[in-house]
Amino acid sequence: MQFSRNWLKDFLDLDLSTEEICSQLTMAGIEVEGYESFNSKITGKDAILKLDITPNRGDCFSVFGVARELAVLNNLKLKDPTFKSIKDTFNEDLTIKVCPEGPRYVGRTIKNIDIKAKTLPLVAERLALSDQKLIDPVVDITNYILLELGQPLHAFDRDKLEGGIQVRNAKDGENLTLLDEQDIKLNSDCLVISDRKKSIALAGIMGGKNTCVTSNTKSIFLESAFFKPSAIRGRARRFGFQTDASIRFERGVDYEIQELAVNKASEILHETVGGEFGSIVESKLTKELPKAKKVLLDLDRANKILGTNITSTKAKKYLNGLGMSPKGPSKKVNLTSPSWRYDIEIEADLIEELARLEGYDSLPTVSLEPKFNKRLETKQNTISRSLVSQGFSEIISYSFISEQDEKVFGESKKMVEVENPISQNMRYMRSSLFPGLINTFIHNLNNGLESQKLFEIGSVFGYEKSSKPSEKLRVSGLIHGDASPNHWLDKSRKVTFYDVKGAVESTLLNFGVKTQFEPKSLRFLHPGVSSTIYNGSKKVGFLGALAPNIIGELGIKEDIFLFSIDIDNLKTKPVQKFIKFSKFPSIQRDLAFVVKKDITSHKISALIREKGGRDLNNLDLFDVYEGKGIDDNKKSIAISLTWQSSKGTLVDSDIDKVVEKIVNSVKKELDGDLRT
Repeated sequence: MQFSRNWLKDFLDLDLSTEEICSQLTMAGIEVEGYESFNSKITGKDAILKLDITPNRGDCFSVFGVARELAVLNNLKLKDPTFKSIKDTFNEDLTIKVCPEGPRYVGRTIKNIDIKAKTLPLVAERLALSDQKLIDPVVDITNYILLELGQPLHAFDRDKLEGGIQVRNAKDGENLTLLDEQDIKLNSDCLVISDRKKSIALAGIMGGKNTCVTSNTKSIFLESAFFKPSAIRGRARRFGFQTDASIRFERGVDYEIQELAVNKASEILHETVGGEFGSIVESKLTKELPKAKKVLLDLDRANKILGTNITSTKAKKYLNGLGMSPKGPSKKVNLTSPSWRYDIEIEADLIEELARLEGYDSLPTVSLEPKFNKRLETKQNTISRSLVSQGFSEIISYSFISEQDEKVFGESKKMVEVENPISQNMRYMRSSLFPGLINTFIHNLNNGLESQKLFEIGSVFGYEKSSKPSEKLRVSGLIHGDASPNHWLDKSRKVTFYDVKGAVESTLLNFGVKTQFEPKSLRFLHPGVSSTIYNGSKKVGFLGALAPNIIGELGIKEDIFLFSIDIDNLKTKPVQKFIKFSKFPSIQRDLAFVVKKDITSHKISALIREKGGRDLNNLDLFDVYEGKGIDDNKKSIAISLTWQSSKGTLVDSDIDKVVEKIVNSVKKELDGDLRT
């Protein structure tokens, strides 16, 4: 939000430089993005203040709200908004009906206006300094009141209204054309303003095209309403836009200033466009209006938390200036939240107010005493540490992805759609971490980084057995390029399927997983270079090369290898205990078996471990060979086996019997022959 500094002088006698105002506001928690000096022909030396207001401070989305803050900070008297009452010349016959989501609605008809009149110079200048486009005197004045008081107003062409005004929920599928000529289809949770025949505005957000003020307008109906924040929040973003009105209604406007806003606007309209003013009409559901919060402040506790020594007199002066009417004993004060503060609910909120008004820069600085806690190792930390040690870099990406990314990489049968997406490219909750990894990889590649090892730990979402979406914690990774950096002693090579397989096995070792890999393909993986990862009979993830058609669409020339592991399916490995190592010598044998190509190394290894006896303590696969001397439908797998006993020295004759048993079992169960 931005506005003219001199506008503040309408509400308080402020004798501070622009720099001092910016400093005070920033130290009070209202961030000032900057300011620009300006010389006004109307008000003299001026400046444009640019504020970045946090969502909880809806009361500061107005010049009057900022003036209120400065009045408290400088112990100045705040001047309430004033207006010259415009006498009504006829009784309003328009009926108004409100609903619980929009419990207060104030309006006034003004006939025979001069829509071609010029906006008053001061109003025009202040709007221009607030980055508001001048449209016509009626719209300009409604924008002026919005900026000054924080109360959105809307003007309808009175002659286009058919019957009374009603605030209601839209019907499912109801259509409305907005002022910007956007056609939208409404849901039943959207609040609308309608007359007897049609919807005429999306309540609290934007008016309808069918009743808008034009250059031919002769009479207007001025609307000033209160809508509950929950009834407006997210509705504008659902349709891909946001307005000044929706920003304020979403955060909460003062529910007691609707009539004041109409009267203030009437005064300026009377001076600008003239006309005949009808009586002010109002409809209100008092029970549905927000209720003031009662909060108890223990001043001793507040001072202890802040490290301050704020006196009772000073605290009450602060809080009274904020409109909270402090009452009670000197150290324990009862307060009532004012109608413009939606963020005051508990004592901590009041302590924050004292800290703000004291100034964050004036709070004492105290060194903290170190306290050492034993850190519990989480599964996420274990995985992250393991992958980082293998040369991976961790990324963090959005949980929202585009429809196209979800269709390509999605793993859920039904997409989880966001009701009010922040953009159309973030319309769905991700069911896979791969879109974020791929997009990061491409960004890095375009910036000259070819060899990459990336991983992300995050939540994925999808529908499974129930009708409600589920959330799972997952780690996924990507490898591309050279397996290791270039070195003068060693030629570089490109990463392969076995590099990503090794990274997965190394990571899963931290959880005591006995990994098994079974060939299986997903639609986005290469059908011949992908596997499912099992821990026993339980699936824990998958890995493989990205499908050639997707690599082609991305314009990548080399393979990209991916892996994904469900963290929820992993169990924390118990703390390892020291086992005394054997002092007796070991015996090693190397065996090479010729087996069919569809026999995996895991099957051979599992069979050898089963038949190798209790003294077999190590098994290493060191060679896989296909080619000359081996039948076309077969391969050779060479394995190194090590036996060692903790009770005595093993002899060759013992090992020979075990080797014979292994060879016979491989022959019988896997139709494999010992290679000679």
